[in-house]
Amino acid sequence: MIGNEIRWVNMRLVVYLDLLAVINLLMNYILLWATAKLLNLDYSYWRIFLASIAGTIYTVLAILPILISANNLLFHFLVSILMLLIAFGPLRLAKFLKAVGYFYVITFTTAGAVFALYNLTGGSPLDTLGSVFNISFTKSWLIVFAFLIAALIGKFGWLLIQHKISPEVFSLPTIIKLNDNQIKIKSLVDTGNNLKDPLTKVPVIVVEFAAVKKLFSKQVRKIFTEYDDQQRLMNQIIKTKLATRFRLVPFSSLGEENGMLIAFRPDMVVIKSKQEIFMVKKVVIALKMGDLNLEKDYQGLLNPALFSLK
Repeated sequence: MIGNEIRWVNMRLVVYLDLLAVINLLMNYILLWATAKLLNLDYSYWRIFLASIAGTIYTVLAILPILISANNLLFHFLVSILMLLIAFGPLRLAKFLKAVGYFYVITFTTAGAVFALYNLTGGSPLDTLGSVFNISFTKSWLIVFAFLIAALIGKFGWLLIQHKISPEVFSLPTIIKLNDNQIKIKSLVDTGNNLKDPLTKVPVIVVEFAAVKKLFSKQVRKIFTEYDDQQRLMNQIIKTKLATRFRLVPFSSLGEENGMLIAFRPDMVVIKSKQEIFMVKKVVIALKMGDLNLEKDYQGLLNPALFSLK
């Protein structure tokens, strides 16, 4: 026996409360985290944890005989709304409705994958629903599989959407302003771009140098063509009038581990979406020599954190 046990003799229901609570807490947490990742929501781990606790308390209380009336679809839905408010609120109504939709899509996708796998192994979680529902370590592989599915959706779901649908759909017009100059490019919202400037801790946009080189003087452009080594390039840049604008940003992506990108601080970046215009001053532009996209669908990779700075 594991921990506290509730046994309904007539209905033959066996539930171990501590195991139920732990599983429910972890599952709530990963579903909320996956929702935040898939929708690019600004989130904090402690708020997701508090929301997970709220959902777990409801689950445990709802199986008690005295509160069995609360175990229905309406209460389940209301508690999920409360969880999302605790984790991510306040949000604009449209954004919140998207969060609700994503939460249930991830939940149903995860549950469907578990049911499908169990069926393939010669059984069904519904086989004994009317007689015995047993939460125990004997079904722990199903729980691990559910965690894995939700985690994969949160980590790679948006990337999958981007690859299945043309990148042009997700390319946003982006204007970069520096002194009296400005350049307009197309940028892709990239959940894999979590770069931050180590000095100011602001988000970093990765941009092809060729796309923005007209922002700089002939002197600066010449330096970029003459030097391949980032450190030597930086040593030359600091001799120009834009010295205070430039810095080196470490990264471990774009096909290189522990690399460095030379970056500059613009006056402003304006990002236009269908719903609104984001005007961001706290941002750094990292310059990538060569193409980010061979099809030329975009020239920049936007850090999702930019959209929470408005």
